[in-house]
Amino acid sequence: MLTQDARLQRRREHRRRVRRRRIGVLVLLAVALGLGLFLGLRGGSKAASAPKPATTPTTVVSSTVKHHHVVGPGPIRRLALPATLPARTLSAPILMYHRIDRLRPTLPAITRSLTVAPADFAAQMRWLRSHRYHAVTQQQLFAALEQGKRLPAKPVVITFDDGYRDVLFNAAPVLKRLGMPATAYVITGRISGSDVSFLSWAQLKALEQDGVEIGSHTVSHAELPQLTDPGALQQLIRSRLALERHLGHPVQWFAYPAGRFDERTETLVHQAGYVLAVTTQPGSAQSARQPFALHRYEVLDTTGVRGLASMLR
Repeated sequence: MLTQDARLQRRREHRRRVRRRRIGVLVLLAVALGLGLFLGLRGGSKAASAPKPATTPTTVVSSTVKHHHVVGPGPIRRLALPATLPARTLSAPILMYHRIDRLRPTLPAITRSLTVAPADFAAQMRWLRSHRYHAVTQQQLFAALEQGKRLPAKPVVITFDDGYRDVLFNAAPVLKRLGMPATAYVITGRISGSDVSFLSWAQLKALEQDGVEIGSHTVSHAELPQLTDPGALQQLIRSRLALERHLGHPVQWFAYPAGRFDERTETLVHQAGYVLAVTTQPGSAQSARQPFALHRYEVLDTTGVRGLASMLR
């Protein structure tokens, strides 16, 4: 049986541990804010040499050419959620792809299921266009959810997870030809790494210039609920700062690795500087009161055009 002195000693130890954890989180946030300010000032003083930022792509229709194209980039502003989140719900299905590549028989089962053949992907995008769906950007979705801006009829958001380079070579040309923006959530620790199936930093910039917005998918694809607060914040902040340093503009979109999230990690995503986050929970209803729990439909190798039509129906 513990004495009163021993109980007091345990309480003091518990308070010290809590205090150390809080200090660790505050230090991480302070470092992130300092780096963000430094990068912002550095970018402002070296505007001539900084990479051109991306923007919300705009569709232009030519009177002599049947296809659409995405026009040039412009500035991206740092966004903030309103102090009081509005009670607003929109129907805006978000599609989740991973790889767009040839279905080789040697692919592992999990890789094959996450790989959509280029011809199937092109057919799905053409189906969306022919059925009058309008691909919208994350910025448009944010403005509609949190600021009450209007979306075009039948909006759809196209996203890619992980940062595979086949998205640049096999998906981006189709999207650019059809004038359809998209978002790629990338694992920053794998960019320009030893696995050449992932994008390099130069290729990531090229992907953005083709009209694909860039978001974070953490540094190492770590599942956030399994991490401590400081560990999760490191994954969230380091990945965002790396992307902002290389791309030269704010990065404010996030996708949870493996779709794993909870209320605690939603709060951490907000603290780390993001304004929207997507899950792997199916559904098309997006709530302004849950900007860090947006729903997505997963598109697999077996989905095809019929499966896509069934999802959106």
